[in-house]
Amino acid sequence: MSINVQDHFQASVVEIKGKFLGSVDGQEFKQKLDDLKKSGKTNIVVDLGKTDFMDSSGIGALISGLTSLRKAGGDVRLANMEKRIKNLFLITRLLGSVFDDYESVESAAESYRTNPPEPAKSTS
Repeated sequence: MSINVQDHFQASVVEIKGKFLGSVDGQEFKQKLDDLKKSGKTNIVVDLGKTDFMDSSGIGALISGLTSLRKAGGDVRLANMEKRIKNLFLITRLLGSVFDDYESVESAAESYRTNPPEPAKSTS
């Protein structure tokens, strides 16, 4: 697996290439998201167009990142899902209820302008 990050208008795009096995790659993925969050980039699009396989621990890494970014007032939105990976998210009932999914990186990034995430809640 390889991870590339690019800024794309209202979001940072994290492109995952190859197999995303959370038990193997999850820590690297979480670290990338943590680095983005620390630099103030909390609107993330995960581009899954070149991801050929994902296991349940990969989904767990995505959920962990989503939770962390939502606490910071951001969000994780998914783009370019291949049919097999999309089916995994549908079977687990994560699309719509947990993750929003978009046909393209551009539409996912644009969604941050038209549908921004909820602001971070104060814990004081």
